[in-house]
Amino acid sequence: MARSLHVFAPPSPSPSPRLLRPRLPSLPHHRRLLHREIFRASTSPPPAPDLGPAVLASDNGISASSLAATAAAAIDVDAVTEAEMKENGFRSTRRTKLVCTIGPATCGAEQLEALAVGGMNVARLNMCHGTHDWHRGVIRQVRRLNEEKGFAVAVMMDTEGSEIHMGDLGGAASAKAEDGEIWTFSVRALNSPLPDRTIHANYDGFTEDVRVGDELLVDGGMVRFEVIEKIGPDVKCRCTDPGLLLPRANLTFWRDGSLVRERNAMLPTISSKDWLDIDFGIAEGVDFIAVSFVKSAEVINHLKSYIAARSRDSDIAVIAKIESIDSLKNLEEIIRASDGAMVARGDLGAQIPLEQVPSAQQKIVKLCRQLNKPVIVASQLLESMIEYPTPTRAEVADVSEAVRQRADALMLSGESAMGQYPDKALTVLRSVSLRIERWWREEKRFEAMELPDVASSFSDKISEEICNSAAKMANNLGVDALFVYTQTGHMTSLLSRCRPDCPIFAFTTSTSVRRRLNLQWGLIPFRLSFSDDMESNLNRTFSLLKARGMIQSGDLVIALSDMLQSIQVMNVP
Repeated sequence: MARSLHVFAPPSPSPSPRLLRPRLPSLPHHRRLLHREIFRASTSPPPAPDLGPAVLASDNGISASSLAATAAAAIDVDAVTEAEMKENGFRSTRRTKLVCTIGPATCGAEQLEALAVGGMNVARLNMCHGTHDWHRGVIRQVRRLNEEKGFAVAVMMDTEGSEIHMGDLGGAASAKAEDGEIWTFSVRALNSPLPDRTIHANYDGFTEDVRVGDELLVDGGMVRFEVIEKIGPDVKCRCTDPGLLLPRANLTFWRDGSLVRERNAMLPTISSKDWLDIDFGIAEGVDFIAVSFVKSAEVINHLKSYIAARSRDSDIAVIAKIESIDSLKNLEEIIRASDGAMVARGDLGAQIPLEQVPSAQQKIVKLCRQLNKPVIVASQLLESMIEYPTPTRAEVADVSEAVRQRADALMLSGESAMGQYPDKALTVLRSVSLRIERWWREEKRFEAMELPDVASSFSDKISEEICNSAAKMANNLGVDALFVYTQTGHMTSLLSRCRPDCPIFAFTTSTSVRRRLNLQWGLIPFRLSFSDDMESNLNRTFSLLKARGMIQSGDLVIALSDMLQSIQVMNVP
């Protein structure tokens, strides 16, 4: 493997044969027609085998349309991203990724397809709710849509964790707690239907830990109670802040203005139920496992070892959810051990003062980027859209700030899982992300954030320097796109960390790596077979992308390879 940095810019286009490509139909500008375009693509004939150089023009009698069909079959890209690029060009592609929690409102095939068309990059499954059979059905629906419709949606499984939470409300979808009402929280085994104003708590030590006068927060403070009496296994509470109680909402206690932390000291981060869910996720081949209430790096390392032992071929990424005081205290070691992080602001806001949540978010996002780990900003981004078709102006400002901080991804929770307007909520995230990103580019706000070295070997150090240089060159030269050929996704991740001004085309031979790259800022992952001959790879890639109308002659690109550790600057011939 070459250890030197190769940078060359050919003075003229490569003399490779020209590709005969038909004029492809342009994407209709009205967004309602996007679904129709994707459906047409999905009903095309089965892909032809990859013929490599045969996609180039020749005089052997092969028609231009046959060549184009062969080219299109040799490379896989998300149908929605492809449509956006054809309509708006390189620079208008969205860089911030979108995660949607799947629930009763969005678990059907039509609803999942609508989310995919709307820009969903990752489908999240919350293991606090639903059975394994239900989640298995959703996973297979997503995989089927990817295969049949040309999407590239990844799947994330989110563990329940060992938090103290309410029961399922006896099967009710919700319950309203009014100001001054007396409610009973009990550790008794209760049969459905539950007694009036009675809630089951899942923690046996619940009544021992709580004291009269404590403040009980439900779901991060969406509803508040004051403990007024303890009677055996029951705790009587008065509602002080009314609101909607949802099944399996988490419970936290505050005493004298501070969080009562002792109650969680003996609870494991990963419960026995979580291990069963993790086995399920491994068996179903999910792309990400998000771990709730991570307290230390040891938990992450243990889970990674467990996944490797259970499935040697598994490529599952482990995401640490930062949602507790312990997570903040051990933040750097947790992020270093994980494959990414989630800023779970709802639960985090129940453990630290609310006014500290924005600064904690900014700290987590910045540290994740410095350590080259993707980060998701989650919880209550568009909470009002669970019930209303338009967000509040404050929610739009909140989303804008997360995009401005250059978080890798934004996540919808209840908005998409059980909300009345999941498609509209996703549209808001998408449109706000696009607008803030465009403003950032128009203002030429290239960041001066210091990115510390993260390489652990000499080879990785070279890759790091190459990516830093390539991003700077791309910004200074006004490059249209960065091409990266990668086996593992590591170099594309380093390049994404630099947040270049142009999109990053990530070419990989692995389907699982392609889906995992869906979570990282600015990456457009393609599945493509390639060799260690860079010139051959580029000529073939140019031919394939031109055949699909995604690039055109004269476009300026910078190409990188983690196999050759090289940079090339060239115009598309």
